[in-house]
Amino acid sequence: MVQTRKSKSSIQRVFMIAGEASGDAYGGMLVRELLNAQPTLEIHCWGGDAMEKAGATCHRHYRTLAFMGIWEVVKNALTIRHRFRECWNQIEAFQPDVLVGIDYPGFNLRMARRAKRAGITTHHYISPSVWAWKKNRVKTIQRDIDRLHVILPFEKEWYAKAGMDVAWVGHPLLELLKNESQPHATKGQKPRMLLLPGSRAQELEYMLPIMVETAKSLTQFEAVIAGAPGRTKTDYRLAEEAGIPVEFGRTRALMRSCDVGLVTSGTATLEAALLGLPHVICYKTSRITYALARILVKSHWIGLPNILLNKNAVQEQIQAQCTPNALRSAVLALHDGQALGSSAKQQLQQFQQLGRALQSDRPASEQVAASILAGK
Repeated sequence: MVQTRKSKSSIQRVFMIAGEASGDAYGGMLVRELLNAQPTLEIHCWGGDAMEKAGATCHRHYRTLAFMGIWEVVKNALTIRHRFRECWNQIEAFQPDVLVGIDYPGFNLRMARRAKRAGITTHHYISPSVWAWKKNRVKTIQRDIDRLHVILPFEKEWYAKAGMDVAWVGHPLLELLKNESQPHATKGQKPRMLLLPGSRAQELEYMLPIMVETAKSLTQFEAVIAGAPGRTKTDYRLAEEAGIPVEFGRTRALMRSCDVGLVTSGTATLEAALLGLPHVICYKTSRITYALARILVKSHWIGLPNILLNKNAVQEQIQAQCTPNALRSAVLALHDGQALGSSAKQQLQQFQQLGRALQSDRPASEQVAASILAGK
């Protein structure tokens, strides 16, 4: 726990912005750490249920912000512009000492530039993937961010080569998993296959039909979908019509108890790895977004476990390769319906290595909170 007290900190108001479910989860832990250290601190945010439950005043939920993909952002440019103006007006009215952006770089880095010009101290928690694309953002970060807190082991060295001193705090997901209770696994007659079609509306539009069709062809497994935070039963109507149950609020519990998974690329792939779920990484988006990403992204992989391990540890089925037949074959390569295969066992060994690499000596939220309250 952070040892800073009110008498030692001039920071009285903090405004935080998280634009998606993972950012809200990490933001919730950060809010809790800040208020444990300084109970009189006022925290306002754009975020979600986790941040509000931890004690922040939430002005807008992230589910109204989650636009993903280049083309999807372009289509919603007017809405995003209105959201930006609305958020800045709330920041001006609140007059915070510190602005903390959590991931969500397209929005948060622009807001940081406005805040910095207004004399507000700026922190950014979870670096943009500048090592994969948009390397010109380094100059933007140097100009507009007073303190950058990175969570991936190689990022501190990468930024050092670019002339920036950043704070590596370890991955907050490890902290989140450690704080959660571990439910008893329940085993049915069939092995369980977890389907994670994503949390954004655009992801569900593309991924849910493919995963449902895949599950229909794998009758040796009992399929279950983990409903994403901020979504409702209506979003998964297609799955329920196919007889596939949707469970909300139990994503990580299902990761712990299921035997194999199909996971849409994103933070969930890292969660699955750290919780020891053999899985396949899959992703499909609009043709325009995919074509632009192929030009701009300089990485061999899109899945975080593969990027961090610098190897093809988890099979990736992307765009044209993301079909029910291809996913069916990929699942059966991990589990034949009777037992895990050798490739799944190899995955599990590499996942243990990954967990050790992401661990810092102190919880990430504690380090970030201490930096914010110290005014640096």
